[in-house]
Amino acid sequence: MKKTILAMAVPALLAAGSASASINLYDADGVKVDLSGAAEVQYFQDIGNDKDGMWRLDDGDLAVNTEVAVSPEMSVLAGMSFEFESEEALTKNATNGNVENKELFVGFKSDSFGQITFGRQYLISDDSGITKDYELSKASFSLEETSHGDQVAKYIYDNGTLYGGVSTYQKSDGEDDGTAELSIVDARLGYRVADFDVRGYYYKADDGNVKLNGTPTDVDVTAYQFEVEYAGIENVSLAASYGNAQADAIGGANDVINTDAFSLAADYTMGNTTFAAGWDRRDPEKGDNVNGYYANVTYALHSNAKVYAEIGDTNADNADLGYVAGMEVKF
Repeated sequence: MKKTILAMAVPALLAAGSASASINLYDADGVKVDLSGAAEVQYFQDIGNDKDGMWRLDDGDLAVNTEVAVSPEMSVLAGMSFEFESEEALTKNATNGNVENKELFVGFKSDSFGQITFGRQYLISDDSGITKDYELSKASFSLEETSHGDQVAKYIYDNGTLYGGVSTYQKSDGEDDGTAELSIVDARLGYRVADFDVRGYYYKADDGNVKLNGTPTDVDVTAYQFEVEYAGIENVSLAASYGNAQADAIGGANDVINTDAFSLAADYTMGNTTFAAGWDRRDPEKGDNVNGYYANVTYALHSNAKVYAEIGDTNADNADLGYVAGMEVKF
């Protein structure tokens, strides 16, 4: 009994959430507890002018998740995750790595009706994107506002064919003093048929803040993205997307940001090796278009371990070739 309690308590203190593999720590009397983790280290040089290579701790996660059956049709959930990535190479004030709690949530799960969770977690829109890069897709669709927060409610549903979800983030200080507070609502709706997976995302942020030419600006952000993936060719995966993000200044001129984004990506797997490449285009209403390109190769040492290398570039002024080589191990 003491060993069981210790096995559950220690990972609960360290928990983290992005790794996909997991180890079952406990499964009895309707209670399941799983631990997962990942470590990823890279040697990385970004696309741009006067860039240099550096060692980068890209991923360091531990997660614990539990599911408790309260009826034949319903379970309650809880999850915690921590990240250990270091900013040492990116800041003037060197650190030995900061520990940050990224997820802390509770909720309900039903095989018939889906899953709803509340607490610190990622929004639905964090899953958007079809690119097959590791680091060097620089002209693809991106949101100018947050996709993570403490005060998040999220519902997801997936029956294998039809899937979707909605989430909301309310950055409230608990005071009704008339101060503008960031609020976000986003959603996803998708459908799988034959070898196609088609989906769309919608994102709306009110009273947000983005940097325009280095100056923080209060804005309302509206964005959408359409994505399609095709897996009907043996060992080949193809994907395409179109998105638009618009930011309107609060109390000022409209359309301070209005950008279309296009992406194409493909990969081919031969044994343990996967080759991937992609093209992205960002087309702002104001300013120059930017085209980006990347290609990478990944070798799977094991289902839980891989090594990879990637190069990428854009047609932006003074943008030199970027590259990254890395290794990831997860459990």
